[in-house]
Amino acid sequence: MSLRLKAGEFYGETSQALLANGFRFTEKAYPNRLQIPKHSHELSHFCFVISGNYQEQIERKVNDRAPTALVYYPPDTSHAEKHNSNGTHFLVEIDANNLERVKDYGAKLNEPLAMQSDEILWIAARMYREFCQRDKFSALSLESLTTELLIFASRQNLNSNERKRPLWLEKTIEILRENFAEPFNLNDLADFVGVHPTHLARVFRQFERCTIGDYIRKIRIENARNKIISSNESLVEIALNTGFADQTHFTRSFKNIVGMTPKEFRKIFRTR
Repeated sequence: MSLRLKAGEFYGETSQALLANGFRFTEKAYPNRLQIPKHSHELSHFCFVISGNYQEQIERKVNDRAPTALVYYPPDTSHAEKHNSNGTHFLVEIDANNLERVKDYGAKLNEPLAMQSDEILWIAARMYREFCQRDKFSALSLESLTTELLIFASRQNLNSNERKRPLWLEKTIEILRENFAEPFNLNDLADFVGVHPTHLARVFRQFERCTIGDYIRKIRIENARNKIISSNESLVEIALNTGFADQTHFTRSFKNIVGMTPKEFRKIFRTR
C-alpha cells in the first residue's frame, strides 16, 4: 500500500512556489541517491525535469527521466523514484475543478503520460521561465499555459490509440533518426522503404503531423538540446554537428521550435 500525499505535498526541498486559481506551481530540489518510496498524489499534476537524472517506477514499468522530460500523472497514480544525481523539478498541480473543466470538452486524462513533442516542450519551458521571472500577469499566463498542456496531453493520449502504424513508416523514422545530420531526398527515401514518394509523404504527415523536412529539423533540434544540456561544446560546434549550415540558421530554427534561443535554453538547464 502506498502513501497518498495531499494537495501541495511533494518529496524534496521547496525552492519556490505559487498558488493561482486552483493551479499550484512548485520548484523542488532533490539530492543525489534519494530514494522516494511508492506513493500517490491527491491531485493530478505535471512534472517537468529541469536538471538531474532519475529512475521512476510506475506499476511494473521503470522509466529513465532526464532534463526536459515532462510527465502527466492523474490523481492517485502510484510511483516511486530513485535519483542518480542532484536534480530540480518543476511541478504543476491541477485541482479537481480545473481538471473537470477540460474533461467537459472531451479531454481524457485517466492514464500517466510521458509527453515528448516539441510543441509541448515549448509550453513547459515557457511556463518555467514565467514562473522564475514573475510579474503581475504571470499567474494568468501560467493558468493559460497549464490548460494548453492538459489539452496536449489529452490529444497525445488520443493519438496513441489510432490505427496501427505501418512497418515501413517505423523503418523510415529509424533512418531519419540515425542520419538526421545528412541531406535527404524524398525519392531515395521512398525507394529504400519500398513505397511511392507521394504515399510516403502523405502517410508520414498523417501519423507524425508534420512533413519529413519538419521532422528532420525537429530531430536536429532534439539532438542539439541534448548536447546543450550534457556537453561543453560551443553553440557553433553544436550547430554544425547537428546538420545546420551556420549558427544563425541554428538559432532561428531552435527558437521557432523551443520558444527560446539556444543561449537562453542553456542558461535555464545548465545552471540548476
